Amino acid sequence: MNIAIFADLHGRLLLAFQLCERWQRETGETIDLILQAGDLGAFPAMERLDKATRRYAEHDPTELGFLKQFCRYDPTVALVLDKTTCPMIFVRGNHEDHNWLDGLEQQSEEPIFPIDAYKRVYNLKTGLPWLFQREDEQITIMGVGRIGAPPGEEDQQQSKYIQHYEAEKLAHLQRSPVDILLTHDARPNFAHFGYSGKSASGMKEIEDILDRDRPAYHFFGHYGGPPQVRTDSNGITLSVKLADLHRERDTLVLEQGSMGLLRWRDRAVHSFTILDDPWLKEYTIHTWPYL
Repeated sequence: MNIAIFADLHGRLLLAFQLCERWQRETGETIDLILQAGDLGAFPAMERLDKATRRYAEHDPTELGFLKQFCRYDPTVALVLDKTTCPMIFVRGNHEDHNWLDGLEQQSEEPIFPIDAYKRVYNLKTGLPWLFQREDEQITIMGVGRIGAPPGEEDQQQSKYIQHYEAEKLAHLQRSPVDILLTHDARPNFAHFGYSGKSASGMKEIEDILDRDRPAYHFFGHYGGPPQVRTDSNGITLSVKLADLHRERDTLVLEQGSMGLLRWRDRAVHSFTILDDPWLKEYTIHTWPYL
């Protein structure tokens, strides 16, 4: 199976689906699944935007892509989505409407639940393994949403931080076969490996899963900057932080390293690459809606 990987979309869901459709045209193959590592930009109304999203949207309206294109059915958007069949599975980041997502989550008993008008975008609950199968191939994905509270934070139960009930669920998980760990945040020590951006503490719960279950891959975002790919300190997991799906600073083209491709047969046969195909440079802030 072929799995497309994205990190921070910040509203640019339709662009992600377009890039998957373009990859299909270029290769003659099919994307079976999209995984998205948080900061989807899931806000169902303008008055529910957080301060950062509202500020960025003043300069770049694509930050409002989920609200404008996925909350209500739009036949023009549906035509674009119909060119692919893959669902998008995401974990929560820190820039989502968590109160709204909490309400949807409480209505579902399944590990994933839809949040959009087209039933193509699904939130993966924290701490519930989800099995995806295509014909005779299958893969198990574990998600951990939100971020860890930084040291000294007085209000550690802000909705953007991992919640007590989620941490309790993760603490009582039994060791299980996990192929992919999908998160927004990282191990607590991620910032010690060449990262020099925002202040962040990482998440102990993520570290526990990596050390206990040793998944084949860990995909995450949150920290910005260029992609980073390295073997996790557990010696097994390939740790992948992708770039945000937005334009590079002071340019019109998409930031390099914002789309990955996982080819998966089973735990013994698989490969991952960050795409750098020439056609990606065709997608600029002015052209991508028309390609």
